[in-house]
Amino acid sequence: MELKELLNFAGHSIILMPSDASARQCRDRIARLRGSHDQAFIETVTVMPVDQWLAELWDATFPAKQVLRPIQLLALAREIIENSEFFPDNCLNSMAITRQFVDAFQLHAQYQLSSDQDYYRFSTEYQAFYHWRQALQEKLDAQLALSAQQLPAQLCDLLEQSALDLPDQLVLSEGLELSPAAQRFIERCADKIAISTLAEDRPSKAVPILCSAPQIQQECEAVAAWLSETFSAEAKAETALEHSLFAILVPDMNRYRGVLNNVLQRQFYPNDLFPTQDQEVREPWLFDASETLMSYPLIKAAWDIISLNTRPLPLEQLSRILRSRFVRGWPEARSVRANLDLRWRDRLGPETNLRNALSLAKKIELEDPSVSDFLHELEAMVKAAPATQLPSAWVRFFDQLLLSSAWPNASDDDEIVQQCRRGFSQAMDVFRALDRQLGDISHDTALSWLQHILSTKRFSVSRNWACPVRIMEYDDAIGLQFDAVWIMGLDDSALPRRVEPSAFLPLELQQKAKYAESDPGLCLQRDQKLLSGLLQSAPQPRVSYCRENETGSPLGLCNLLAEYIEENVPAPTERFAAQGAISMPSADEVRPVDPSQRNGVRGGTGLFKEYASSPFFAFLKYRLNLREFPVAAEGLDHRVQGILIHDTMQYVWETLQNKAALDACSALQLEAVVRKSCERALENPELSVARFGESLLNIEKERVITLVCAWMEKNERARLQDFEVVATEQLVENELMGIPLKIRMDRIDKIGEKRLVIDYKTGTIDGRSLSVDNLTEPQLPIYVLAQKDEAQQLDGVMLAQLKSPDDLKIHMRSNWANSVLAKNPHGNDVDNPEKWQAELEAWSNTLQDMAAGILAGNIEHDFSQNHSRGFSAFLLPLLRDLSVEEDTQ
Repeated sequence: MELKELLNFAGHSIILMPSDASARQCRDRIARLRGSHDQAFIETVTVMPVDQWLAELWDATFPAKQVLRPIQLLALAREIIENSEFFPDNCLNSMAITRQFVDAFQLHAQYQLSSDQDYYRFSTEYQAFYHWRQALQEKLDAQLALSAQQLPAQLCDLLEQSALDLPDQLVLSEGLELSPAAQRFIERCADKIAISTLAEDRPSKAVPILCSAPQIQQECEAVAAWLSETFSAEAKAETALEHSLFAILVPDMNRYRGVLNNVLQRQFYPNDLFPTQDQEVREPWLFDASETLMSYPLIKAAWDIISLNTRPLPLEQLSRILRSRFVRGWPEARSVRANLDLRWRDRLGPETNLRNALSLAKKIELEDPSVSDFLHELEAMVKAAPATQLPSAWVRFFDQLLLSSAWPNASDDDEIVQQCRRGFSQAMDVFRALDRQLGDISHDTALSWLQHILSTKRFSVSRNWACPVRIMEYDDAIGLQFDAVWIMGLDDSALPRRVEPSAFLPLELQQKAKYAESDPGLCLQRDQKLLSGLLQSAPQPRVSYCRENETGSPLGLCNLLAEYIEENVPAPTERFAAQGAISMPSADEVRPVDPSQRNGVRGGTGLFKEYASSPFFAFLKYRLNLREFPVAAEGLDHRVQGILIHDTMQYVWETLQNKAALDACSALQLEAVVRKSCERALENPELSVARFGESLLNIEKERVITLVCAWMEKNERARLQDFEVVATEQLVENELMGIPLKIRMDRIDKIGEKRLVIDYKTGTIDGRSLSVDNLTEPQLPIYVLAQKDEAQQLDGVMLAQLKSPDDLKIHMRSNWANSVLAKNPHGNDVDNPEKWQAELEAWSNTLQDMAAGILAGNIEHDFSQNHSRGFSAFLLPLLRDLSVEEDTQ
């Protein structure tokens, strides 16, 4: 039967289609055929998918049994599986097993497989399925419920009783695939109503045009070039594109979506990249059924809020809630909330609870109470929440959380907001319907099920403009007709697909029922039919494939494609060109520091150290005040570890004071002193238990005690001369060429009449870092020069490496010795007054040059040095090495 013949049929007809999309297309064709008259015709023809018709037939009988959603079956099955003797003890995620079992349960009903126990004795999986199926069926019977795939068998019973409201005529779409259960029901209907097949008005079979591209990027560019050419020709012919339908079919949406979207924006529709104030971005393509609710920022913000609890949470989650535009107080309080977020990231660990986070907000709340007012309300509600309750009660609780935070904090006139809220409400309705299956559950369990719903529910925002280009997967295009189609990714890995039979059902039964996934031959026939249908979905189909995948492995053409015309890949053309006039200033130099502003220069010895690495980085960090955005990390970072070691060493020497006291201590006594000093150092607010946890701090304490004890035994006891520690962490204020310096010296030893300044390093030391031609550690020279005119001058400097018990080193320069330990002399040692004086003069000249460069605004940068470590790595994107770029061209 052709579609136009339905115009002459007086009774009620139902047309069954493979999918919602094909049903919508068929309804549009019917509307065009009947025109604007005959308004009653639309009521005599109904177009819908098979599953929808079966469900409506069942509902129309006012049945006693309820058809459960798939997630309701999952809820029932999961409890059965987890309490079963067949459930493996080492299973980490029962949901994966539950999904496979429920799929097998549906297949069993769909293909009407045998329930004879003898078929299920030959493997543990078969035995488990047999017992789980019986238990699930008992639960369904007890709850007066059934699954969607059990509907055809139930409808057959009602058909015998003449209890179904059947149409006058049933029309099946040509090529419609029916399960054995549905096929049997429709065959039984043939005794009562007329059943015919809809003859599709398909174009004559054409030989497809084939293009092969090196990789996926070039394949997407070819599609964009084809669309550009097609749309340009259509525009010249003045054809209304909104009435056309162009399809781009891909085997895997996740693989193609990102690359294809970027290429289409750049080459096919650049207006999406350069929107104007008075022009709304309306890209003419749509990715069909490729998104879920959880992929939308509005829904993610709601999820962050409803997943709050009293236990530790990721700091990133609390940060997202605080700075979200979808909560109360945005945008008015976004600046002060950003400051609070910085405070959190600087003082909290990767995980924290809401109470600790809010305790850090008290200082900012004194100035602006709105910074975290809604978080206090959320905390009170979370504390008052019951431990367990029904899913419907959890939905009410989640609604209260969202209302308290004023989610979504946006205008109700926003169409996207309306649709997202509608989709979220529907997801909550699905979760609310699980009361009978789940019973009272905890907050974590509620979130687990709700996350499953949000991450599996397909959702896309409808558009109020024409999208003539539709991008979809192969299976979603079954039964559809297009004006033009391009089938991408048609390589030997896409079709034919691999066989994946159900692990819970006997293979013999699956093959006997002709389940396509159970047999390579059946799977091949299915994929041949699929490809044949796709090639006949448009007058002149185009196909393409990549010769290599993303990892460089070779790919061949799909061997199901029997004939084709090979063409060269369409060359992409840029659809836009950017141009502009740049006026270069006559002078592009950094202004020097005004003499009146020198007292305001900050950075101290750190400024000189960064300048020694790169004048440009020193300018960015200390004149422009650029700083790294704090990121919470697992464990203690190097800065905090350095604080603990420095403080421990300070307290150790405050206790011992000299070498004589050290020598008088036994190993056990020394360890006791170090332990007590380390415990005192752990009282530093930077090392709070709330931030790092007691276990981690105990581990770090034992490491530091071991390290410091090793240093004291190997490097302090072994010193050649007696010494006295006269100062620890001494703060000295000075200046160099008008640059103010605040100097904190780790330790000063008095050795006879000599004074030695020591700087602890928890990283690797290099003696060359004190040389004037590579002065990357200018702190010690600055210490010495700052004390040069004082009554008690410094006679030497020493770098002390406390990295690990097996990696302890020192490097010393002084006016009397080359080391405090026994050491063979070298010609380049600085160990006498003449060499020391020469070293001081060289340091002075180098530091004077550095100070002059800082004040003059020098921003040179040496690309030959390694700047990948430390904070400088975050500033590297601001630079371009022009010489390297020229070499690569």
